[in-house]
Amino acid sequence: MRIKLVFNSGEPFINLPLHHNVTIQGMLYKSLPKFLSDFLHEIGFFYNGRRFKLFTFSKIFSERFILDTEKKRIKYKTPITLYISSAVDEITKNWGEYMLKKDQIKLGKNELFLETIEVQESPELNEEFNVRTLSPITVYRTFENGKKFYRYYKPQEEEFEELIRDNLRKKYNILTGKNLGTFPISIEPTKKIRKVLIKYKDFPIEAYEGIFKIKTDPELFKVVYDTGLGSKNSQGFGMVEVV
Repeated sequence: MRIKLVFNSGEPFINLPLHHNVTIQGMLYKSLPKFLSDFLHEIGFFYNGRRFKLFTFSKIFSERFILDTEKKRIKYKTPITLYISSAVDEITKNWGEYMLKKDQIKLGKNELFLETIEVQESPELNEEFNVRTLSPITVYRTFENGKKFYRYYKPQEEEFEELIRDNLRKKYNILTGKNLGTFPISIEPTKKIRKVLIKYKDFPIEAYEGIFKIKTDPELFKVVYDTGLGSKNSQGFGMVEVV
């Protein structure tokens, strides 16, 4: 289930750190009942010892933004738009109910109020889609060589599709209890894509945004639509919309 949120403010701009995924994530955790927030933050859903949150969110959309690279800040013209989604409808419903009830919502040091909220219907399911990233896609592997390091993969590399397939298999198992064997999926950029570097708690993450063509089973695409594509979805990565 996915909702579109439009926030406004008494100010013409809101002011955030340049890298603000963790700020948005913090606002979302605070916008859930404590038991549910604690469950997602501390426990989550498990697959063979790996933890999944099964939600994702978009970057902030605004008519205009102003970068201050010296202070490492960014200003967004109000109103701003944010999309949030989860494969567990109860999570998304709780976000919607909280936003509707609160007179004021804090995003960092900014005081916002909800202007509109829209529950978005899932797209008609087919085997092939063009999707646009609402937040960039990232996939990686972890290696040890004296110390731990991460290798991120480009969409042109075979591992990109392989890791997306493996990630989707795990999410599908958590949600349905079914084990997927070999299943069809392909993902390739259809237009120019852009590499972005985003810091999450000062940890650099390499990701890609743009338009991609996806071919897979419609039931599997529903998981992609609700939970995000690739890794680190609950940190604000991998949210897509059908073009």
